[in-house]
Amino acid sequence: MIKTIGLKLKDYFTSVRFYTTFGTIIISILIGFMIMVMVKPESAFRGIYSLLFSNFRSLQYIGNVLFDAGPLILVGLGVGFAFKTGLFNIGASGQFMIGGLATLYAAHALNLPPGIHFIVAMIIGMLFAALYASIPGMLKAFFNVNEVITSIMLNYIAAFSCYILIPMTGFYDVGITAISTQFGSAAIPQLGMNLIFPNSYIDIGIIIAILVAVFLQFLLNKTTLGFELKAVGLSKEASKYAGIKIKQSIITSMVISGALIGMASALNYLPLNPDYFRYQTLVDPIGFKGISVALMGGSNPIGIIFSGIFISFIEKGSLTMQLFGYNKEIASIITSAIIYMIAISAFVGQMIDQSIKNKKSQAKKLGDPNV
Repeated sequence: MIKTIGLKLKDYFTSVRFYTTFGTIIISILIGFMIMVMVKPESAFRGIYSLLFSNFRSLQYIGNVLFDAGPLILVGLGVGFAFKTGLFNIGASGQFMIGGLATLYAAHALNLPPGIHFIVAMIIGMLFAALYASIPGMLKAFFNVNEVITSIMLNYIAAFSCYILIPMTGFYDVGITAISTQFGSAAIPQLGMNLIFPNSYIDIGIIIAILVAVFLQFLLNKTTLGFELKAVGLSKEASKYAGIKIKQSIITSMVISGALIGMASALNYLPLNPDYFRYQTLVDPIGFKGISVALMGGSNPIGIIFSGIFISFIEKGSLTMQLFGYNKEIASIITSAIIYMIAISAFVGQMIDQSIKNKKSQAKKLGDPNV
């Protein structure tokens, strides 16, 4: 197993996609730097230095980067899993909110021992998020309704539903205008991670995210289920001819994607230093960040680990840029530029591949013996 993971890492770091992604990251950082020069040229070098190196000041900062990366990686895995199987789960934000609400309700309503309480609350959140993700899956499978449209609309249904349900849970805290963060035994255990990264918020969330990524890599590449799901994404007609159940595969893919996103919400709302589940009608932006993570990682589970950590790293670094008069949203500009550059490079790559195929095809027709 360890040998297999090592080979996959080697394949990833020696792939054309890795070098393309690395190049786009460098170009995008330069774009961010150019914006900083235009906004406040006298502080541009200090600002970019702060963005790229402030998180290396101590183990505390590194720990906080890894802490924030856990949920990002899992949302990216959920979105990337759907991408791998030919589906576009743009409803990650809604599934995250539904999963988060269910997780927090279980955390407050149940009385279980530490450790077990967290696992049960997380599983409940995963089930509700998976159920919510199954709606666009079923609409796609049975009525061929575009999952992009349905999942986007379900984001807003989730946001307004949570807005209605939050005060009804009985755990709403008026003082912080959010669901109470006092859930006792349901907190995610740290298991010594806080000793490795002292004074940080880190817990075992990052370990869970990495283990899930490794499992998904195995599932997609070494199991019959993974083969069938990818086959349906590549060609429904060929999969049908091979005897694969198309409708079942589509629903299964969306359910697994939603469950992963539900797990991410547990890692986001159940730490000792949790995020606040606010009483508001806004769609949680983490779903769209997850799309960025998935695209940057090429929808490869191993790649998504690194892209999730990178985006967390950039976001944390952007906070220190404010000391030099820059807005932290520059990190979002850099991330957006990376996604655009990856999309452009993918398009150009497809054009080059198609050109090579056309030349080979033409050479064969002309009887070229070197082809």
